[in-house]
Amino acid sequence: MSAFNILIAELQCSNCTVYFKGRIQFKFGDTWQIEYKIGDKITWGGNDIGRPGIKEVKVYGILESSHCPSCNYEILPNEYDIFIENDIIKKIEVLSDINDYLVDEGGNYKIYKE
Repeated sequence: MSAFNILIAELQCSNCTVYFKGRIQFKFGDTWQIEYKIGDKITWGGNDIGRPGIKEVKVYGILESSHCPSCNYEILPNEYDIFIENDIIKKIEVLSDINDYLVDEGGNYKIYKE
């Protein structure tokens, strides 16, 4: 993966049930390994992917490490939808359909409402 950003989110291991800070890589905004959490505003004005001010967009994300830091169990699924509204990261969900990202926008995001 070339330049990307990181969303740090609370995830739970399905094996040992321990919560941990997952690092989810994504390409949207100024992609320069900027670290975000849910509720943060996307930074623009550099190595931009996408454009600012989109009302509703879903961004493809993938977990940096595929193993639980507590029990070393393989974390599956490891791909996520990151929901952004007006440049604010709202929530994440387990990836619903990879085909959403294969249509356009370079496989990085899908616009729902301009």
